[in-house]
Amino acid sequence: MTPKSILPQNEAILRNRFPLVLQRIIEIGNRMPQDFFYEDDENGSTLMILRGEFSFPAYGKFKKENLNKRWFSSLVLHPESLYAVTGFGDGSHLTHFLENSTSGTNFLAAEKDPALLRETLARFDLTKLLSNERFILGTGNIDDAFFADIQGAALSGVSDVNSVVFSPLHGIDEGYYDRMRNELVRQYLVVRPLMEVNVRTAIDIQKNTFNNLSHLACSPDVGEMENEFKDIPFILIGAGPSLDESIDFLKAMQDKAIIVASNSPYRKLINNGIRPHLVVTADPLSPTLAGFENVKLDDVPLVCPFSAYPEIVSRFSGRILTWCTYNPIIDVLKERMGKKPGSKILEQGTVSGCVLDLSRLFGCKKVIFIGQDMSVRDDGRYYSDDTSYSDTGAHYNSSSKGQRLPGNTQEKVLVEGRLFVYLKTFEQFIAQNPSIEYRNLARTGVKINGAPYQTYEEALEWLGDSNSKSFDDRVGQLLADQGQCPDLSVIFSPMLKYAEDILESSLAAAIKTELLPEKFSGTNYADNKQLKDLLNEAGKVNGIVDSNKSFWNFLFEGKTKGELVDYRRKIRDIEFPSKNWSAIQRNKEYFWALSEGAHWLIAEMQSFLDKSKSPENIELQNTGSS
Repeated sequence: MTPKSILPQNEAILRNRFPLVLQRIIEIGNRMPQDFFYEDDENGSTLMILRGEFSFPAYGKFKKENLNKRWFSSLVLHPESLYAVTGFGDGSHLTHFLENSTSGTNFLAAEKDPALLRETLARFDLTKLLSNERFILGTGNIDDAFFADIQGAALSGVSDVNSVVFSPLHGIDEGYYDRMRNELVRQYLVVRPLMEVNVRTAIDIQKNTFNNLSHLACSPDVGEMENEFKDIPFILIGAGPSLDESIDFLKAMQDKAIIVASNSPYRKLINNGIRPHLVVTADPLSPTLAGFENVKLDDVPLVCPFSAYPEIVSRFSGRILTWCTYNPIIDVLKERMGKKPGSKILEQGTVSGCVLDLSRLFGCKKVIFIGQDMSVRDDGRYYSDDTSYSDTGAHYNSSSKGQRLPGNTQEKVLVEGRLFVYLKTFEQFIAQNPSIEYRNLARTGVKINGAPYQTYEEALEWLGDSNSKSFDDRVGQLLADQGQCPDLSVIFSPMLKYAEDILESSLAAAIKTELLPEKFSGTNYADNKQLKDLLNEAGKVNGIVDSNKSFWNFLFEGKTKGELVDYRRKIRDIEFPSKNWSAIQRNKEYFWALSEGAHWLIAEMQSFLDKSKSPENIELQNTGSS
């Protein structure tokens, strides 16, 4: 049989909203569905399930609408939740789910076979389903990319994640759909806190970036050292309680390996005479400064993103290397300076994940984990005894909540929710880098798949003899070669003009909408000229928004992000008899969101540019050091 082509209107939405799904459909070529086929006749298309030599209608012999109603009525759905629905079928049960669930209910349709998806989308116009923001689609291999679009649900404030079974389709491959369900829960445990932090700290990230530019605009990028240290082992230091046992080992490795620590264990190392080759910080908020209080910072270079907490950046000024995983301010800066984009380093909720990715970037083939317990010890300890956590007694955990997982030297150890996410981040990273050898020296820690446990004696033998002086020399060379900072007012003036244009147009449109008389909400005013003119205003505003993708990302990644999240929540239940009035009221919320975000950014940029012209900042920019 020859496969049918997807209807153009369906394909257009796939291309825009679900490009991975479309890619996976294209990749199967002309293969037909394995367990399904369609019976097409003058009355329409009926989805059939194949079972050996037999076949039967997937939705039964009677009206499929009745089956869908009975199925949906049996579900107990909670508002503000994300559900996975097993199987796409002909889309009718999903359409029924969409039409009868509340505006806060998001759902992911998981379809094992891309070929069935293609055949369905070739027969039925499902644009209403595919275009709805509450709907997510995944097909084929159950990997990270399959779940990428759940970030939108996390942004909208979804509080619970679960799955619902559509039995006729679930039964085709229960193992596949059960794996999907379990992986969805795991993925959401990782994604939700990251997205919450992403929105909550968006303003801090942009403020910090502006404050840090006088120190970091010309700092060397960590990518300058990519793959340069294949023969030098890498030691990643965490602040787990097993770090207390590791001091003698680290002293022995001081000049033989690249020792890199986050801010949490930094004090413990310095107070015990161990100088890390780099210290890494990533958190944009003030509590991260505690790791650098009352401890020497001399002669240790810092690695951080441009959004790191400014007080830390100022203390290390002149000896900082940077990365830029995603920061549109820096993207614009580097483009305008004629520099390559900043290196992307893994940022998944734990700064140790950033350090782990640095080991990959440097090309190190042997990586040792020290103090990466990622578990709560039997006595309640889960941080080292000389950290900022111990200052407040926070290095003990009194809760017994969590999972009991295999330990390195114990049968089971307690892993609470946050540490479990870190564990899975490490295991996933290790699995994706099979050419690198990992070892774990955390005696009291949880077992990390892919990083076998070693004693200190075994690790010394495994690491062999090497010298880390070349790493110190390379870092010193990069820090010595920093250039002069350009005139930042010239760099950012086009972006400032873009934000001003958006503020002017969106604020004017919002005020016009607010002044409309209530009578215009009636259906008899649907074709009123004022309403049509206001609908056209949205097109004009979007024309400015779309005029520069880099500038839009710059604007979006600050206060605008939170404003647009609120906007999406507000418009979910805006529904009037007049479609034009509904659209205008939704547009009004959009205009206000844009104007609030643009107004904030303009004020921040003007304040930043005024400060950058001060004599002391000009001197700092010219010298590249404090």
